[in-house]
Amino acid sequence: MEQTEIEQTPEREDIEYLVNKIEATHFNPYLNVSREDFINSFNKAQEEDKEFFPLAIQESLALIGDAHTYVKGILNNDYLPIECKEFEGHFYIIGSSDNYNHIIGHEILKINEHPLSEIFPQISRLSSKENREVLLSDLSRYLPSNKILRYYNFSNSDSVKLTTNNEELNIKTDSKQKVKTKEPLKWKMSDKNDPTYFGNNKYQFRLINNNLLFQYNDCTNEGHTKEELRTFKDKLLNSAQSVDNIIIDLRRNRGGNTEVMRDLFEKLPNNKRIYVAMGRKTFSSAMHHLLFLKQEKEAVLIGENAGQKPNRFGDYKEIVLPNSKLRIACSFKYFELIPNSNIDVIEPDIRIPVTIDDYMNETDPLNKWIVENL
Repeated sequence: MEQTEIEQTPEREDIEYLVNKIEATHFNPYLNVSREDFINSFNKAQEEDKEFFPLAIQESLALIGDAHTYVKGILNNDYLPIECKEFEGHFYIIGSSDNYNHIIGHEILKINEHPLSEIFPQISRLSSKENREVLLSDLSRYLPSNKILRYYNFSNSDSVKLTTNNEELNIKTDSKQKVKTKEPLKWKMSDKNDPTYFGNNKYQFRLINNNLLFQYNDCTNEGHTKEELRTFKDKLLNSAQSVDNIIIDLRRNRGGNTEVMRDLFEKLPNNKRIYVAMGRKTFSSAMHHLLFLKQEKEAVLIGENAGQKPNRFGDYKEIVLPNSKLRIACSFKYFELIPNSNIDVIEPDIRIPVTIDDYMNETDPLNKWIVENL
């Protein structure tokens, strides 16, 4: 019997190219999924409508279970002008455009009459689910995407009916309006006007009583000179000699290059008590610093669960698909930061949760904890 030749569509070409590139690049794409299931998922993706092809590809990549391997830019447009975050199992609005700022602080209950308990099992298929913190972070990012809601048949127009704990309202997608988000962990002008303050938005420190608080937000020196970085390190290490405690805040740090601050962390005095504040956004290179300080400097971990598994894939190369021009991040290394361990999440030694009230009042509970405990 003569075999039917499979039509070579642009989508099929892209998928074949991507699978070959992933198998040549990724450290171990089949650690968490069989090759058969992986390929079958891609076969379904090529049948998807062109608009949703990137989301279908993301579903397939999510099977690898690697938060560093994903489709770039799938949330660039067609989103509701809100931002949300999970607190103790509930999802609250923490930011919005000016048109909807009255709903900041509301808990989201339904979208188009679909309860979140119905929506989340579907949109979670886009998440690597590397651990629970990654999943919760992804759900918060995916929920305001009307494109994702339409993909899973929870929306069929450019607006949705949003049900919160306080009201029901129709909210229209608007990718042009800027979403202003509450940021309680971001240092305020009063903090930067402190005479002990030194640094910039990427790395900064100040003194609180006899404690040095160092907030490190981005593992990069982009936009700043080598001399500026060197001066910052010298000033911080000099100030560290005369304080009782050093608190390193990594709660806003999603990673970058560990080399930027590696030497600083190595030179921190061994005769000082070191605390490391962490949270769901503590990710990638920030995890390396977190565990180095815990293991080598006997740091006390404070805050909330860290945002990534300690033993995980990382560092990525970009793959550009030839037809759709989709940009894919594909990790190529495996980091075993806690050898011979299957631990899923790094938990704090001392829990200092950031609550929805902290977001509404834009107050950082870490400041209060330092004053009351150190």
